[in-house]
Amino acid sequence: MPNAKTTHEEIKKEIADKLDALERIHKARLAVRAYNTRPAAVAADRAVGVRAPRLFSLLAQGDSWFDYPPGTDLIDCLHSNHGHRIVNIAVAGSTLNDEAYGPVPRELFGLPTGPKQSDDPSRIAELVHRIQQDKPEALLLSAGGNDVAGDEFFSFLNNALSGLDPVNVDVLKGVVTQTFQSAYRFIIENALETAGHKLPIFVHGYDYPWPDGRGVIQFLGWGVGPWFDPTFNLKNYPRDTQTQLQQRHDILKIFINAMNEMLKELQTQFQGQVFYVDLRNTLSQNEWANELHPTNAGFAKLAAKIDAALQAKMPQAAGAIA
Repeated sequence: MPNAKTTHEEIKKEIADKLDALERIHKARLAVRAYNTRPAAVAADRAVGVRAPRLFSLLAQGDSWFDYPPGTDLIDCLHSNHGHRIVNIAVAGSTLNDEAYGPVPRELFGLPTGPKQSDDPSRIAELVHRIQQDKPEALLLSAGGNDVAGDEFFSFLNNALSGLDPVNVDVLKGVVTQTFQSAYRFIIENALETAGHKLPIFVHGYDYPWPDGRGVIQFLGWGVGPWFDPTFNLKNYPRDTQTQLQQRHDILKIFINAMNEMLKELQTQFQGQVFYVDLRNTLSQNEWANELHPTNAGFAKLAAKIDAALQAKMPQAAGAIA
C-alpha cells in the first residue's frame, strides 16, 4: 500500500513535540533578518500621512529567490522597496520536496560542511507554527526551481545527437503536474487549514534563465553552480556562440513554462485563495547574475510585480497603516 500523507494533526503533534527547537530557529532567523519592522523611509512617510500603497504583514517560505545572501532577493526588495513586514523562513537551496515533506538536508546552498539537520523540525511544521503565531495577512511561496536544476536536470534532457526532441515533454509535464503540484497542494492545504481558510497565498513562477556556465562561487574545486551548463555540455549542446546559447535558453523555457502552467492551475483549483504571479519576460539577459539568480536590479523588477499583485488581489480591508 502507498504511504499515507502526513495529516494536519500529525503536523500539530510535531509542533508540540519540537516547540523549543522551533522557537530557537525563529529567534535565530529574526537575528539576521530584520524584515519584521518598517524601513525607516516608509515609517517617515507614514508619519506625515503618506499612506499609499498598502503595506502588509507577510510570511514567506521558499528557496534562494527568497534567501540569496550574495545579493538582494525578492524578500529584501519587498521589504526595503515596498515596505512590507515579512517573517521569512525561506532557506537557499531548498527544493519543493524539502518545503513540503522534510527539513533542509544541508546548510546554506548545500555547503559541504555543517550538520545534516535530520533532527530539525520539518519545514511544514515550521510553516504551520509561524502561521499560528504570526497570523500573517498573506503567505508568499517560492519553490520548484531547485527540483529541475542541478543533478535533476540531467534526466529530463535528451542528448543532442540522439535525434530526439531536446526535452521529453510528456515526462516533464507528468512530474510537474503530478509530483510538483501534489507537493504544492500539500503546503497550501495545510496553510489554509491552519488559518481557517482565510489566508491569501501568492505563488510565483520563474523567469527564463540563461544557462551560460556562471555559478555563484568556485573555490578549490568546490562551487555553488552552475546548475545547467554541466548537463548541456554532457549532452552535446555547446554555447560557443550566442545562437547556441539561445538554443539552451529556449530549451529552459519549456521547463519554466511547465512550472508556470502548473501554478496557474493551482490558482484555478484554489479560486480566490491562491494567486499566481507570472514573472516571465521580465528580465533581460544582462539582468541575470548567474544561471539561477537575477542581479539586484533584476530582483527589484520582479519584486515590483509581486507587490503589484498584492495591491491588486489582497482584500481591501487588509494592509497596515502604521
